[in-house]
Amino acid sequence: MPDLSVFCASYAEARGRFVDAARAHGARVFEYRDPRQKGPDGEPLCLDVAVAGPESAERVLVVGSGTHGIEGFSGSAAQTAWLRSGGAQRLPKKTAMVLFHAHNPWGFAHKARGTEENVDLNRNFLDHTRPYPQNPGYAEVHPIVTPAAWDDATQAEVFRRLDALRERIGEKAFSTAFNGGQYSDADGIYFGGQREQWANYAFREAVVKHVAHAKHAAIVDLHTGIGPWMEHIYLCFHPEGSAARKRARDWWGERAVNLAGVTHKALADYQGVLIDAFAATLPKAEVTCVVVEFGTLPRKEIQRANMAGRWLRYHGARNPALARKVHADFCEAFYPSDPAWRAAVLEQSAEIFERGVKGIGG
Repeated sequence: MPDLSVFCASYAEARGRFVDAARAHGARVFEYRDPRQKGPDGEPLCLDVAVAGPESAERVLVVGSGTHGIEGFSGSAAQTAWLRSGGAQRLPKKTAMVLFHAHNPWGFAHKARGTEENVDLNRNFLDHTRPYPQNPGYAEVHPIVTPAAWDDATQAEVFRRLDALRERIGEKAFSTAFNGGQYSDADGIYFGGQREQWANYAFREAVVKHVAHAKHAAIVDLHTGIGPWMEHIYLCFHPEGSAARKRARDWWGERAVNLAGVTHKALADYQGVLIDAFAATLPKAEVTCVVVEFGTLPRKEIQRANMAGRWLRYHGARNPALARKVHADFCEAFYPSDPAWRAAVLEQSAEIFERGVKGIGG
């Protein structure tokens, strides 16, 4: 079994092990510190970037973790394991691996998915000076998914109403309404924000500093939740027939583009996602982007966990005993404790990294 010590109990521990592994294996480490927010124990919150390979490499593969906060524990483990395995010493010529650790360090440290402002960072990457995209279906979703209580009867009623809405408007419209992103209700789910988050700024600044020189650039954004238990799935949003989509298929296989294992019957039309911002920040480069999800629970349970996370933020303090149980279940949904699941993440991520390095390295 792989060494599971890379799976940590806190953001501070994960950060320390990542930085130590990077330095021990010859990578250069750069810190982007949040000037305002702190962790639960007063610790600094940072996007840390480890650069392995030539600083001026023509070919750069970025692997990022923690876009959705708590999901960063598993991504961090995969990154640290790659460093400990000597991956930095196996890179092809003119190729660099750049590891972005904790895109959303506040959510990572506080074991939440969103930022300190309840913003889904993966819906925040858009032009905040322009009118926001409309998601009219969310107007029906919002009153359903924001109850003040979170007992069994309330949850049953929530899903009864959601199922009725899905049946009435169809899978595609429902997915977009539920999790495509919305910019109207700050206390809702999948809120994209009404201003740029610090984590958004830090990510784009780091891309410019560490990737903008590259002729060929790729990103693998690591997540947890969607997909079958102990398996990973890919999400590729490059258009059909595009050269970028072909590269993703060539590097990671047909499953990188065919939605194999995706438990959603129809994907949402997403707004403001991080990988799109990565591509937009690199107009002169040939760019390839994929999202990797390590599957945990069925779709309904992931929806439950997302709504529970929102309940915890706004109502959990009123019922501490229930909040502790709800938060424990929330953590299991996005960071399972099962050793077999964690071992699968390390085994599968090693192959994903290897394929990405080989692909970008030509």
